[in-house]
Amino acid sequence: MDLLQRALESGTPADLAAVSDAWASGLNTRKLDASIARQLVERGATLTPHGAAGLGFTDLLAKMLAADPAVIDAKGCDACTPLHFSRDVATAELLLAHGARIDARGEDHASTPAQWLIGEAPEITRYLLARGATPDIFMAAALGDHVLAERLIATDPACVSHRIGRAPEFPPLGGGLGGTIYQWTLAFNSYAHQIALLKGHPDVFELLYAKSDTKTRLLVSCVLARRPEAEAIAAANPELVASLPSADLELLPRYCWETNTNCDAVKLMLDLGFPIAQTERSHGYTALHNAAWSGSAELVELLIARGAAVNVVDPGFQATPLGWAVHDWIVEKRHPEGQFARVVKALIDAGGTWDKRGYPSGHAELDELLRSYLP
Repeated sequence: MDLLQRALESGTPADLAAVSDAWASGLNTRKLDASIARQLVERGATLTPHGAAGLGFTDLLAKMLAADPAVIDAKGCDACTPLHFSRDVATAELLLAHGARIDARGEDHASTPAQWLIGEAPEITRYLLARGATPDIFMAAALGDHVLAERLIATDPACVSHRIGRAPEFPPLGGGLGGTIYQWTLAFNSYAHQIALLKGHPDVFELLYAKSDTKTRLLVSCVLARRPEAEAIAAANPELVASLPSADLELLPRYCWETNTNCDAVKLMLDLGFPIAQTERSHGYTALHNAAWSGSAELVELLIARGAAVNVVDPGFQATPLGWAVHDWIVEKRHPEGQFARVVKALIDAGGTWDKRGYPSGHAELDELLRSYLP
């Protein structure tokens, strides 16, 4: 049963306290039923300024601000301000009227309210931009704002080469920090071109592509699996792939990870000469580690067929791709749709080693598969 509904029906102090804790940070408050939340507040559940902002309770939020103006900069989830969690334009308007910093950045993701809200509440991002929030090319792409995109490109032509998850502009996970919030509000490892298409703005995509340099066009074509375009660019620039820096070559393993799994894109990159041994540390490790983690059998078999080393050990967990596949299959269980039996078989058949002392594992399907490899 939903936590709010259960608290409404029970009315116990314990359930009211649980609700108060659940919405305190401001995170995910947009997904809560505000009408039920209002009843729970009336019954004794407490609110933080972040919870009030996220639920759109402007009357209660105004009282908090009147009692303590410092509430405007209170730190909630990821050390964000209440403005980051505004439920609607009215809430954002109230907070700005009380001195909220329109470009305040949270500590974990170093992202502004406009960036936090672009995914679930683009109308608030649009309002904040009208009030003077700093724009970027991803906002223009997500909003389908052709004029804004043109203005940003005229000011900084290199902005079309920015990628979510690439430092320094929009960094990935790492170093104990969460990287840009765009990884969650828009999409991991993506260019503004992809965001424009994702949000249904092909005209903005065409603008971005037309204004992109040759390298960016190649990479965008790769991640979108636009084979004719990518092959034409590579043919006209035969040294281009070999000259790519590691941060760009990492697109191969990144598009084997669970957030971006795309077999067609990976096959295209391999065909163009992206090194199959390329590693990355933001998500998994090698392309084979990443594909094995989510049980992506088609990708695993493709990578093995192209010569991926099956017994590479990652530096973080000291595990091979086979170890990653087994761990997700029987421990983490993050991918119930994964074809793990097929993945494990492919890895063992390709020479993947496994410690027979770990047999039986207690997982019936895995043990049945491993049994056939025992003497």
